[in-house]
Amino acid sequence: MPAFPGRADWLFSLRSFAAATLALWIAFSLDLPRPYWAVGTVYIVSQTFAGALRAKALWRLVGTFCGGAFSVLVMPALINEPILFSLAVALWIGLCLAASLYDPTQRSYGFLLSGYTAALICFPIVDHPGTIFDTAIYRVVETSLGILCALLLHGFLFPRPSAPRLLAATQAWLKDLARYGADSLTSPHDPARFSAERRRIGRDGAALFVLFQQARYEAPGRGAQLLWLPRLHERARALPTLLTAIGERVRTLAALDPAAAAALRPLLADMAGWMAHSIEAPAGPARTLSAHRMEGRLREVEQLDIPADPWAALVREGLLERLRELVGQWRECRLLTERLLAARPQEPAPSDPARPPGHVDPLLVGLSGLAAGLALLLGCAFWIGTGWAHGSSVPMMGAVALCIFGQFDDPAPALKKFIAGSLLAVLIAGLYQFAVLPMIDGFPLLILALAPTYLVAGALIAQPATMGPALAVAVTTPTVMSLQEIYSPAADFATYLDGGLATAAGLVLALAVARLVRSFGVSWRVRRLVAADRRDLASMAEGRAPADLRRILGVMLDRFEALAARLSAIDAQTVRLTELADLRAAVNVLRLREGMAGLPAPARAATEAILAAVAAEARGRLPASALLERLDAALLACMAAGTRTARRATLALSGLRLALFPDAAPPALRPGDAPRPEPARNLVA
Repeated sequence: MPAFPGRADWLFSLRSFAAATLALWIAFSLDLPRPYWAVGTVYIVSQTFAGALRAKALWRLVGTFCGGAFSVLVMPALINEPILFSLAVALWIGLCLAASLYDPTQRSYGFLLSGYTAALICFPIVDHPGTIFDTAIYRVVETSLGILCALLLHGFLFPRPSAPRLLAATQAWLKDLARYGADSLTSPHDPARFSAERRRIGRDGAALFVLFQQARYEAPGRGAQLLWLPRLHERARALPTLLTAIGERVRTLAALDPAAAAALRPLLADMAGWMAHSIEAPAGPARTLSAHRMEGRLREVEQLDIPADPWAALVREGLLERLRELVGQWRECRLLTERLLAARPQEPAPSDPARPPGHVDPLLVGLSGLAAGLALLLGCAFWIGTGWAHGSSVPMMGAVALCIFGQFDDPAPALKKFIAGSLLAVLIAGLYQFAVLPMIDGFPLLILALAPTYLVAGALIAQPATMGPALAVAVTTPTVMSLQEIYSPAADFATYLDGGLATAAGLVLALAVARLVRSFGVSWRVRRLVAADRRDLASMAEGRAPADLRRILGVMLDRFEALAARLSAIDAQTVRLTELADLRAAVNVLRLREGMAGLPAPARAATEAILAAVAAEARGRLPASALLERLDAALLACMAAGTRTARRATLALSGLRLALFPDAAPPALRPGDAPRPEPARNLVA
């Protein structure tokens, strides 16, 4: 919820206004034709932290240059063919927007700017195409001027580095993760509470990666050392999945054999205490020894009596393996944390990490590009058909608005706020143009007149809840009144009104197209994420997906984090049964495929049959009850084989059953088929 701006917000606003004042003064001094572009750039680029500012500044400059180059190449060649020209610009904007949605890094802003900069350059000068080269050059110059002024005030004179914020957020996230781990090992099971906490940790982890992408643009200092963070993030964000698998086995074992579960409670309590306290433990041998002690405790527990029931024995054995993996994963997280936070690094940082490709919804990307291109084409048709003098603003503003809000599941709510801010900006611009500017003379009085509007807008920009409308006011106001060094007393109210209506019409067009093409809502997006997990699970079971555990974890965890960011807007119970289940199932499917070649013939045939059944169920071609029956048959076949490879397959099958059917009745396994414990191997879920 928006709050009254605090001291930090007002200081940010003051620095932004000082940067805009400097940019305007330089633009007036150089007699640049559109000084308001420099002012708008200051407010678009300005960020509260230096890393985010530098990232946005760099890619805005790159995008502006690329958009200008496209305009210079295309406009002279196609300006006499309005339909071809409109199609070319629409295609360019749609492709650039799609590319920005495919790129998870800060580079995406460069793609975005490359697209809609072409519209901003071309459409205002369609009646004067011969000025395209000069207009593109001036656009780059004025944008660069705004960037440099914002960098001077926010990045050099009064910088707020991102690295300390990133490190503090990382420590807080790991503490939350440790508390969640300790609670999940020892506290009574509360599905709603644990799911909400798990989703919160997922959201915070995704935000950390965004902070890292921004912080790495800061020049000196800890830049290289921060490269430990992606490795830490990759390992730590997989822990909730592992803890979910552990919790499922603890609950199942307690229901099957209360005595066996009670015998493991001291171990779980020790492990919970170790996780909770190791996050605050100093670096050194004590940390390593505590992890070794936990591994020793696991070896001791392995020698305890094994349940007579074969299913309970399988669950217990799988639980101990997951606990051993938890010790190794958490120890690695602590080591990476120490390397990240070390004042004097003891070893060189890793090379710049190449993160595995994350989840991208091709349909959403395609619809986003289609919406922006369609808005431009419809706006052009309306403009050309009506012959409206200021109608070029309709396609331009329609396409620009849908590019700006293209990453939203439903752009309509954000567009409504932006429209409200833009309409307010049109009114403010009219007030300045016809009531204020005629009464002042000189640059100091101009700045004094602009200060109330821009200081308030800047303070609101610093708050996420009000950033959209406030940014619309800061950027649109000087553009609508065409702020120049010399005020023209012949300012035409009809021209002002016509331009304001064209701007509003373009934004309303964007809203209409968004509702037509993109307004499917959060529920639709959640269903798409769940369906994508199901498709990947089926592809893995069929052997068509890459057998790369790191990539599988990365893509599915990206989806879980995207899902976690959206569940507050809908009933979380609608996806409760699938939350992380497909990810755990996918890992066990991969383990089955890895060991299939070494299985005896009967066990291999049963394993192949169950993989085919998993794929069929995931694609909706097999009832869940039939899959459960085949799972139990495969368990029996692998247990009867009696080899080590078959035993590993049995454990993977038990993990698959617990992931997909956590509430199912125990399988009917013969007591003589229960596997005996051997040295454990790492499994994920």
